[in-house]
Amino acid sequence: MTTCLLALAVALGAQAPQSSLRELAEAGMKAKQAGDLAAAIRAFEQVAALAPELAAAHVNLGAALLEAQQYDKAVLSLRRALALDSGLPGAHAMLGTALLIQGYAAEAIPHLERAQSWDLLGVALLESGRTAEAIPALEKAATQRPDDPDLLYYLGRAHSQLSRQLFDRLLEAHPDSARAHQLLGEAHQAAGNRELAERQLRAALERRRNLPGAHLALGELYESAGDYRRAEREYRTEAEMRPGDARAAMKLGSVLLNQGRVEEALQWLQRADRLRPGVPETQLPLARAWVSAGRLEEAEKTLKKVLEQETDARLAESASFQLYQVLQRQGRTQEAQRELERYRRIRAGRPPAAAAK
Repeated sequence: MTTCLLALAVALGAQAPQSSLRELAEAGMKAKQAGDLAAAIRAFEQVAALAPELAAAHVNLGAALLEAQQYDKAVLSLRRALALDSGLPGAHAMLGTALLIQGYAAEAIPHLERAQSWDLLGVALLESGRTAEAIPALEKAATQRPDDPDLLYYLGRAHSQLSRQLFDRLLEAHPDSARAHQLLGEAHQAAGNRELAERQLRAALERRRNLPGAHLALGELYESAGDYRRAEREYRTEAEMRPGDARAAMKLGSVLLNQGRVEEALQWLQRADRLRPGVPETQLPLARAWVSAGRLEEAEKTLKKVLEQETDARLAESASFQLYQVLQRQGRTQEAQRELERYRRIRAGRPPAAAAK
């Protein structure tokens, strides 16, 4: 924007009458900087009227109108500027923004591409139904602003839409395939319909006996119902079929621990931790297994590793409370009290719905 204002000031030197144009331009700039958009717009409108062939005049008028949320008028000014000089990236960015805000996503795309405004380009592509193209643009923007809430929202939405599109294609093209039945089973599982989920997952395995992930999904289905023996059988099948799968090893170790088979559980949980080191979802049940085995020092080390990462408040809360209990059992009262205070801080900082779980 500063470049456009400077360009305007320089270009006005060649216009007549010079003094009045300069005064109007300076007045517009000062008003815009002061936040008086109405005064800025009036000044820039006069400049554009006196110098209609000056692209920079229309750019600055468009910028002020855009900031004032007068999008229709901003579009007209910015289109006029680009008709006079198509090589103004700032004008392309602003025109693309104004069009996108009004819902003209498809029209905004070429302007946002020209300006390399990756975040808004990703949104425009997504809104235009070009989901697969939107994801790389949004991810490029996210490398610069990884925690931006808007980018996280649109990236999540884009991936979700793409997943639905691909799953719909799978069900339409291969409705009776093993993967189609697996997909339907997982969908029923997520919806809480255990009977239909089990039926679909079994159908998937009938079509492909060694289908990756199907036994794991069945194990989770049985474990959620408290049927640890059947869950163990499914997890063990998956773990033996896929010996490099850390998640299968972790799930088998966890369900063995729930049955009180501590030593066997430790073997599988340690195996999972070796396959994928430092994963909190593995280290939390591993810590519980160390406690059950009476090896409190090992449990303490494992829980501290989880807390060092602090990637998930829910997991950090669980680790902190377990560590508090371990320190209490070791008779380290003061340290236990400090850990309890940390646990309370983590819990207080989480959203109420998540903390209540």
